[in-house]
Amino acid sequence: MANIIDYLDWRGDIGFDISPFNEIDNLILSQMCYTDFEGVITQDDTLSIVDTARLYFEIHTEEEILGRDTFYKMAPMVLKKAAQTKRFQEVQLKNYINLISMDREEQFSALTFVLPDGMQYVAFRGTDNTLVGWKEDFNLCFMSETAGQKRAVEYVNYYFDSEGGDIILGGHSKGGNFAIYSAAFCEQQVQDRIVGIYSNDGPGFREEILETEEYNTILPKIRCFIPSDSMVGILLENQCDYEIVKTDAKGINQHDPMSWQVLGEKFVPAEKRGEGSKLIDKTMVKWLSEISDDERQAFIDTVFATLDNSGVKTLNDLSEGGIKKLSELVKKVKSLPADKQAEMSFIVKRFLQIGSDYAFTGIKDKVRIPREKKRIRKQMIERRKKLPKLQVKERSENICQKIVSSEVYKNAEKILVYMSIQNEVNMSYLIKSARRDGKMVYIPRVVSDTEMKFFRYNGRFVRGNFDIREPAGNIEYDFQGNTLLILPGVAYDKDNNRLGHGGGYYDRFIEAFRQSDFEQKYELDIFAVGYDFQVVDKLPAGEHDQKPDEVITG
Repeated sequence: MANIIDYLDWRGDIGFDISPFNEIDNLILSQMCYTDFEGVITQDDTLSIVDTARLYFEIHTEEEILGRDTFYKMAPMVLKKAAQTKRFQEVQLKNYINLISMDREEQFSALTFVLPDGMQYVAFRGTDNTLVGWKEDFNLCFMSETAGQKRAVEYVNYYFDSEGGDIILGGHSKGGNFAIYSAAFCEQQVQDRIVGIYSNDGPGFREEILETEEYNTILPKIRCFIPSDSMVGILLENQCDYEIVKTDAKGINQHDPMSWQVLGEKFVPAEKRGEGSKLIDKTMVKWLSEISDDERQAFIDTVFATLDNSGVKTLNDLSEGGIKKLSELVKKVKSLPADKQAEMSFIVKRFLQIGSDYAFTGIKDKVRIPREKKRIRKQMIERRKKLPKLQVKERSENICQKIVSSEVYKNAEKILVYMSIQNEVNMSYLIKSARRDGKMVYIPRVVSDTEMKFFRYNGRFVRGNFDIREPAGNIEYDFQGNTLLILPGVAYDKDNNRLGHGGGYYDRFIEAFRQSDFEQKYELDIFAVGYDFQVVDKLPAGEHDQKPDEVITG
């Protein structure tokens, strides 16, 4: 699939005056910020992106860049590519700062991009290759304000207190955290000019930050993007709704922005968060709730002090050291005082225990939910089969009349409706009413073991799979036009969870529609139908189970 480099090929000839700044532009600038601009630009310089790229590649070669062992090594290549496009060639770079302090446990870098219309995007660099940068990430767990967060607020206040114009703040990884934090706690006159905040797989905050008036004031402006297997962006908490991005990578490698999939001006949405990401999220929340701030600090300080004493200053030192470096680390841990070893051992073992408990619970649920569904399905179908034919007819017409009298039905151009079996609510009345009212009626046809499609009903049927009547015509439903979908079901609960016959055909159909571009253009309203006794207090629900908008009973 395509990434931000492909986006620059597709959209590079379209200026911001024609296509306004979007979420992909945000990630491009956040990625560019990882470029080491030392010797190219200072905090007092303002350079065009064209001159910046030219100066950078006078110092560095592509061979050198591609030989680096960091996830952000492609940042200069993004810079070079962007500088060659009409869209970015007029962008100016200024206010470059890059600070690393072991004493203050601070790694901070920021850069301001001035767009052609005067809007300014402040990009905060995420965690780099240094251990001091990674330690600051962990310090978020116990510190109310890290050195980097404080520096981000100072940066925004210093450079934008006296200037005018709109501002966007953004960043990847820790840079996303800095963007949100600086927006919340900067001066009021600066905050009033902030029109957008982007966190690209950035960690969240301690609860005390989330409860502040400052954070909640800027909350509507925040957009948080995370990959499906996020392990960084789900650390701590954020109140904004995560937008999940599909990537070409697995596990922690999804943190790399170059793996994020792009389609047009948007990220390709992922279906859901990965099980590993959810497990780490739940484990971290519980683990941190059991450990005091002092215990967190002592543990983190000990771990990083051990790494430092072993000569590890960067992630490269750790990865390239191999078995020898691991052996040195083990020796350093064993040389710690007994009480420090005991503290570390307890905290690590507790984390692993919580994780294994949650993993085991997840496995049990995967067994329990299908078993419970099977029991309810059998019970309800047997009860439904015992309904007298006359009662089925009367109740079915009552339910259909409720649908026909609804505003949703009146506004729908197309009706997608099933053919009943085993005393299900009969849709004959609805089909006749819809055709009489000039609406297009579509009926499902199973086309494979996993897929069902809807075809236009022309008044004739054929017998299909499972001996269910299917439409004889071949005009397929095209997802266009306001549509009302009627779902059959075996049981429902008070939260509109639905239990079907177990094939998953309707769930996959609805999921496909909701992930398509058609959802932004057309309405798909979903009614499920059933008898009163089919509604229970609570149903076991899986993550792929799709809910109807309303359950109509009679």
